[in-house]
Amino acid sequence: MKFIIAFFLVGSFTAANSQDLKVFWEKNDLGYTLFAKNDEYCPVSISLDLNITNIVFSEGDKKIFIVPPKAEKFQIGKLALIPGKGGNFSYKYKSVLGDITKAEYEKDKGYDLPFQKGRSFNVFQGYNGSFSHQNENSIDFTMPEGTEVLAARDGMVIKVVQNNTQSCAEKECKKYNNFILVYHPDGTFAEYVHLKFNSSKVKPGDAIKVGTLLGLSGNTGWSTGPHLHFVCFIPGFDKRNTVQTKFKTNTGTSLEYLVEKKTYLKEY
Repeated sequence: MKFIIAFFLVGSFTAANSQDLKVFWEKNDLGYTLFAKNDEYCPVSISLDLNITNIVFSEGDKKIFIVPPKAEKFQIGKLALIPGKGGNFSYKYKSVLGDITKAEYEKDKGYDLPFQKGRSFNVFQGYNGSFSHQNENSIDFTMPEGTEVLAARDGMVIKVVQNNTQSCAEKECKKYNNFILVYHPDGTFAEYVHLKFNSSKVKPGDAIKVGTLLGLSGNTGWSTGPHLHFVCFIPGFDKRNTVQTKFKTNTGTSLEYLVEKKTYLKEY
């Protein structure tokens, strides 16, 4: 019995969607078993490209696998050698935070405005804005540096980046964005971006409620002035799909999509 084994990790990821995941194998009585270890606090999706010769894969042609949060040894499948023949296998994979098999999300979910009661802020760039929101459903609130940023929805904190101090008006400065990434119960994510240096009040693994103090607004990364960038998205292997969200405005009894150049008061 002879096995030849090779594996590759493929795909490139930004700081916001990179993940702490490992695919590995162990020998069993009939061949090998593929496992995945997920150190993230949310599911991670894997796209597996398996190349086998004289080997049977227990999962057939299946290519997409969803690894649960904090899974130490999630079984992807078994590789069994065809008797009397030498076999070999190789694999490569790409992965992304979240469960890409979730086809539906809560489109009419009401999000809280991400700031304190009694405050009002202007939306200076809205969905598909001309400066940096082309083909992106995201919102920019003009907001003085140091303003308290609150969770717009219940969720789980997945990533916190708060070590950057630089900013500039060029896209190249996006790598200096300070942000907090939150995973929602319906499988969507929200990012709160351009936060102040070392201002986060939460950490990965924190289960948060709507209204939880996340951190302070700032002017870091790809930014021309102090503001809060908020975006909600569905994960994908090639790109994330940003979605428009309805916010509770005024007293919180009505829901609406926020409009560019309009100021919104939070009275709840």
